[in-house]
Amino acid sequence: MKKHHCGYSLFALAMLTLSASASATDLNVNFTANIRETTCDMKLVGGTGSDTKQTLTIGNGGQVRLDDVKAGTASATFKIVMVECPSSLASLKTTVKGKAAGYLPTGVVNLIPKAEGGADYAAVEIARASTPASPFKVNSTLDAERLVWTATELNNKEVSLVATLRETQANSMTLGDFQTVATFEFSYE
Repeated sequence: MKKHHCGYSLFALAMLTLSASASATDLNVNFTANIRETTCDMKLVGGTGSDTKQTLTIGNGGQVRLDDVKAGTASATFKIVMVECPSSLASLKTTVKGKAAGYLPTGVVNLIPKAEGGADYAAVEIARASTPASPFKVNSTLDAERLVWTATELNNKEVSLVATLRETQANSMTLGDFQTVATFEFSYE
């Protein structure tokens, strides 16, 4: 609706310009804009792989005890690091994207089905390393539910995160393999 409204506004301006020209009156329109770089180069640090695609292993060689999952101690830390950003950067927001767990909207679900040996009722939560009990809601674009970088994190050009393997429903997790994918989507101002 707004796009149509703007289109009509531009059309009306063009009509005004044409009718003003017909009566021999000059009409000057000046536009001023500041064009700034709008993207940053980011990288992941802490896992294995490239700067943009990494594998993070949770547990001892990928082995995790069920008791550790229940206690919330089956975790691994990593960082998102700014490689290069424009000096005009005022705000950076990061949405954790992935397939959210049905019983745990802050968890990215296991992509290995139970029938193929995957752990059922399992997910990975991602949070700031400083506040692991406050994970980000998967796929949320609400600032209160996603990673909004602090002034300190922007100045340090990095944010430390923790990935924690969790049960999605108490006492329901089954043993098996776990693998998932989380994608980080950035919004800049």
